[in-house]
Amino acid sequence: MQGARLERLETLFKSLADPVRLRILGLLAERPHAGHELAQRLALTPPTISHHMRRLIDAGLVAVTPQSQSRIYSLQRDVLRDLSLPTERPLRGSDDDVDEQKVLRAYFSGPRLAQIPASRKKRVVVLRKLLEGFTRGVVYREREVNDILRRAHDDVATLRRELVDYGFLMRQGSEYRVADTLPARGSTVSQEVGDEAAWFAALVSAATARAVQAGS
Repeated sequence: MQGARLERLETLFKSLADPVRLRILGLLAERPHAGHELAQRLALTPPTISHHMRRLIDAGLVAVTPQSQSRIYSLQRDVLRDLSLPTERPLRGSDDDVDEQKVLRAYFSGPRLAQIPASRKKRVVVLRKLLEGFTRGVVYREREVNDILRRAHDDVATLRRELVDYGFLMRQGSEYRVADTLPARGSTVSQEVGDEAAWFAALVSAATARAVQAGS
């Protein structure tokens, strides 16, 4: 069950990893739109709109209804409600488990990171918090990544490398973007990242909610 939910979330994450599709969801949150209306409001061609709508329909975020010569697209709000439901969490209780909120309170003072944790589990919590400073679907140059990370801590090289090594940021040459799938984890790293499915579900839910609330 957990694996199927994670696979579903990864599909949603991929479908949302594009600024145009986020803007489409924002418009559909206002009301249903015909394809030509979306094209006009976004200043895009109808074929481009059709391409993005296929991705959103396949992800279950949008429904389509034929109407005369048009296709009417509407937001699947029940899917968004499902995303906000708690993810089933495995039984835990190890002495090595960490309280994420306690870690954040201990290491952050406002936006500033007091120090980079030596504990790998605590470091993962910090990295996930730093990831919130990046927007999915946006390609960042290395200088831009450094500028964002420097708001929290001056050792941007270590933080940037760790975000890439854990698969939270994808790097291609000097360009970076938020990963749209969770990487395969070995047993050691799996212990460090903990219940990643629950974190991933919260990330997708938050990103979708922001897109819907932003409108156009």
